[in-house]
Amino acid sequence: MTSKRSHQSHFHRSQILRAQRFIRLNLAQPLSLPRIAREARSSSFHFLRLFQAYVGETPFEFIRRLRLATALRLLQEDSEVSVTEIALSVGYETSAAFNKTIRKTLDLAPGGFRNLGKDQQDTLIYDLTQPRRLKEAHVNLTPDFEAVTRPITHYVFLENRGPFAEIAPPLWEELSKYTPRLEQRHIREYLGVSGIDKSSPGEEAMIYQAGIALAEIPGDLPSPLQRRTIKSGRYARFLLTGPYTQIWPAFDHIFKTLAEANVALRPEFCIENYLNDPRTTPEAQLQTELLVPIQ
Repeated sequence: MTSKRSHQSHFHRSQILRAQRFIRLNLAQPLSLPRIAREARSSSFHFLRLFQAYVGETPFEFIRRLRLATALRLLQEDSEVSVTEIALSVGYETSAAFNKTIRKTLDLAPGGFRNLGKDQQDTLIYDLTQPRRLKEAHVNLTPDFEAVTRPITHYVFLENRGPFAEIAPPLWEELSKYTPRLEQRHIREYLGVSGIDKSSPGEEAMIYQAGIALAEIPGDLPSPLQRRTIKSGRYARFLLTGPYTQIWPAFDHIFKTLAEANVALRPEFCIENYLNDPRTTPEAQLQTELLVPIQ
């Protein structure tokens, strides 16, 4: 079993390395998630989460970091080349997009970077080119999964797009304004749902929904709540005990576990099922079902 897991780990790391090499060689080109996954010879639906599990950042974060490092190196090497020319040459759509990125990441303008001493410039560029350090966060997660089948679910939700860990907390806070207006006796579960829209570029492809499973199809809903049906299907069920901040590192661990066990995944959204009321349950005792769709 150990040998099999080692082989699967090597296989998936090879996929990630192919993706990273493709990105490095094509930084100036538009890079969609399906195209990167195809070059890695992987299914695109869960590739983002597999990449993050092994690398410690999403493909979009990896691209953003390398584009910025490449642009800074060009700024350093030739003071006569315009910022716009450099930005476009490494894949930014506009010079404004590059300016926004460098300000957000380094709190500098392009001109400010050019005015730094060479040693300071070299340090900033070096830091950006280094692989992210994988943080082995301790999570209280069941080591093995249980295969379960969930029934059809009537789901009412709010949706946002972007990095899951960033957009989920404010979305749940927003949802809390509308839950008192629903029939409380019909509420069955509180579910977070996350997945990928392969047709959208960049981090807009990352969809997160905060919502409620109801006992029956709802009638009129207060705006901006949406409704949909989550189909019945099989899931790998893990149980997380502890703070909600551990959900995203737990998913990283789960995707590595499933990949190394060669578990075939379905192209459906992952689910977080919140089993306790956080208003009355101590944070260390909170329990969350983490469900990944499997064949």
